Amino acid sequence: MRNEVEPGQVDLARVPQVARVGSGTPVIERRDGQAGQQNGLAAAPRPASAVRSATAARPVPAADRQVPPAPPQVREAVSGRAWRALTVASLGTVLVGFNSTASNLALDSIRDGFAGATASDVGWGIAGFMIGTAAFLPLAGRLADRIGRKRIFQIGLALFALSAVFSAIAPTVWTLNMARVLQAISGAAILPASLSLVLPLFPESRRTTAVGLWSASGPLAAAIAPQVSTLMLAAAGWRVLYFVSAPIAALLFVVGWRVLREQPTPPRHQRLDIVGATAGTVALLAIVTPLMQGKDWGLLSPVALALGGVGVVALAVFVFNSLRHQEPLLNLHLFRRRNVWVTQLANFLVGLSSQSLWLLWPLFLLNVWNYGVAAVGLALTLGPIAAGFSTITFSRLGERWNAVGFCRTGSAMQIASVGWMVLTLGTTPNYWFVMAPSIALFGLGWGMCVPLLNSVALKAVPEKYFGEVSGLFNTLRYASAAIGIAALFAVLTEDSGAASLIYYQRALVFFLIAACVGFMSLWIPMSRPGQSDR
Repeated sequence: MRNEVEPGQVDLARVPQVARVGSGTPVIERRDGQAGQQNGLAAAPRPASAVRSATAARPVPAADRQVPPAPPQVREAVSGRAWRALTVASLGTVLVGFNSTASNLALDSIRDGFAGATASDVGWGIAGFMIGTAAFLPLAGRLADRIGRKRIFQIGLALFALSAVFSAIAPTVWTLNMARVLQAISGAAILPASLSLVLPLFPESRRTTAVGLWSASGPLAAAIAPQVSTLMLAAAGWRVLYFVSAPIAALLFVVGWRVLREQPTPPRHQRLDIVGATAGTVALLAIVTPLMQGKDWGLLSPVALALGGVGVVALAVFVFNSLRHQEPLLNLHLFRRRNVWVTQLANFLVGLSSQSLWLLWPLFLLNVWNYGVAAVGLALTLGPIAAGFSTITFSRLGERWNAVGFCRTGSAMQIASVGWMVLTLGTTPNYWFVMAPSIALFGLGWGMCVPLLNSVALKAVPEKYFGEVSGLFNTLRYASAAIGIAALFAVLTEDSGAASLIYYQRALVFFLIAACVGFMSLWIPMSRPGQSDR
């Protein structure tokens, strides 16, 4: 009797292999690999339902699977309005960044312009700008959410123009320093509002570029400012250096009024965090003051230690209040997200040297190598060129590649830059061997690292937290800059002549340690976009 096999009676669990679907009539294959018969019999054709059942029971080998091609990635278009808004917002941050370092080469001229002024007195103009910006940034962000981001941006520009005039006509060094604090407060109003006005206009896939360009514009301006200031100092003096910002701020005010549009603000019903604003300002001021006055008071003097204690207590009050307040100035609950606290830690540590080195380099070139002001400006040019190229390149590549990897590489380049100076810096001028490689490498590393850090943090939070994360990023950046500049003044007890070399080297070692710790922090595991980072 013949073993007739009906199609519906095939034991699918014992079928060794089924041909791929869609390749024609199914063929049952023998265990020895030959097709056509099983147990000496021709395999009867099976209906399509049996083929589907067989396929479900026995997965098709990976080599034979028909995998549909992945759809091509579409680069989302950005409207012209978005690019215009980004241009205006970035120019606002350029104005703030330029004024943070424009006077670095004018310190001696400013000191000579006021009878009895000391280096520390003049240095307070720089440190006060950083402190005022860091202290008012969170409050400005909250005010922008309450009364409108465009309105705060415009108010900031108007006050910036006035403060520039006040700085230019200051009759005493402390009047100048107070005008600089007003300029810092107005700059703090410009920064958070500008990004909040721009980011909603960009599609999500293009925000890395927007954030990178915006984040880099201010620090790049800070890097370029010493070169520009050399021309102004040579032509007209330090007062014009401050006054020039007034007409630029006024022009931006008019352009911003026409180009920018108000964005919807979230409903706010809670009181402003006045306790947090006060405690944060006191903490930063109490920590920076002993460092700035270290030459006169001594770092271990009773006054310095007492102020340091006040700073620690005020910082504890600030943290405690921020965790309990329903709408704190800085939303410390965001630190529960690993990507946020890792990037902010790296931002703070890298920021200790980012602004300070732009002050150390010209001081050393002027006072140890005896360069002229114009020669110093020319010598520093490599830095902003390298940083600008790096920022534009890696902000775009960060949209497609691993942004964290770029941050790590850039941080390593900054370590190499500072380390090279520690090993080679001497009293004999040798720009192309010592300074040029260090300045260029630091600029390249900065552009690869710092602008992308903010992008990595923003990708870890919903859109409603963009303003708070950006405010946190910039607050820590300016706070670390204030501490780094104060530490530089504390270490440089002597800043001119061959005997000062050891003090510059000590400052560089401090910045090198901070850069190394910042680099190590970037190796704390972080999640990719779309993954939980808690």
